[in-house]
Amino acid sequence: MTMLRSGFLGSSVALSLLWGLALGAFSQELPSSHRSVADSLARLDRAICLQAWDQAIGITGELIASPDVSSGYRQELLVFRRQLQTWQLSAMSPTTQTSCDRTSPLYLTVDQPEAPAPQPLDWNRALASLNTSRPIIDFDDTYNPVENLIPDQLVANSPAPLADTYVPVDTTYGFDVIAGRLNQGPQVYSFLARRGDQLSLEATVTRSFIPGSFRLLLFDQNGRLLLQSDQSDFQTSVQAYTLPSTHIYFVALVPEENVPALDLQGQIVEWPPASNTSFDYTLTLTGVTPYQTLLP
Repeated sequence: MTMLRSGFLGSSVALSLLWGLALGAFSQELPSSHRSVADSLARLDRAICLQAWDQAIGITGELIASPDVSSGYRQELLVFRRQLQTWQLSAMSPTTQTSCDRTSPLYLTVDQPEAPAPQPLDWNRALASLNTSRPIIDFDDTYNPVENLIPDQLVANSPAPLADTYVPVDTTYGFDVIAGRLNQGPQVYSFLARRGDQLSLEATVTRSFIPGSFRLLLFDQNGRLLLQSDQSDFQTSVQAYTLPSTHIYFVALVPEENVPALDLQGQIVEWPPASNTSFDYTLTLTGVTPYQTLLP
């Protein structure tokens, strides 16, 4: 995998070594259910070599949403995606030419008659340099989706525009990453949280079919709008919002044309007619108490 070199990156050099180790691990024979992860890592390697940051961010989003990566590696992917976004916006790009000579003919010198033979990659020494022996990717074959995450009685008094359409978020570990498709209308999720939890939300478009602006809306159990993120056509977020009570909450990913009607108390009444916006996305939710500790 690409090893990025730049004087201003600091710990990102170590992250690049982690990526190399991950790709090396997938060079062995894998079950077909995990082959897509190996393919995604290979595509990510090429995107970084070409400094195609939009493409690299999109592929990283796919990996974050994959059920075939462990929760620990998913957290590393989140950090890595933020680094990619930094490179995307920076006037200075990391130097990838030396490491990418083996991958892309774009970086080969003009007077070189043929591509050099691939050099052996000493991943064991790279791993030792990071002072860690833990695996980079662990497949959790024992994972089973949790059913009945939200007891029916908790949404019995919630307004229909939210209670009739929500998808429960699995906060077993205090966070979750969800991949979905927004198609002509809002997508509503629900989750349990404790008073004082520092909620953070981030929605990122991974593939756009009919472009359009969108935002995140957060409602309490009664459908009262608590906050909304900035409008965006690529990425929007809410950072460290302190939740006011221990109960169920709803978060909605909403096209700009579908901002809901509210009554005088700020509670949702209805969604407007569907818009033409359509795109794939990942939604990352962090900072909440694991749900199992909140239920009797």
